[in-house]
Amino acid sequence: MCRLATTFLTQKQAFSYLHRNRTAFERMARAQLASGELDDGIVVLTMLEAE
Repeated sequence: MCRLATTFLTQKQAFSYLHRNRTAFERMARAQLASGELDDGIVVLTMLEAE
C-alpha cells in the first residue's frame, strides 16, 4: 500500500501531475519498500507542486 500526500489544491491537478510523473513515483515507492522505509507497513510519498 502507498500513501501519497500532495500540496495541490484540486484532485484534478494532483491526478494530472501523478499521471505525468507516474514512473518516478513508482521508482521511489519501490526503493522505499526495498529499503524497509515503511510507516506501519505503508510506503509514504509526498507530491510537492513544482514551482
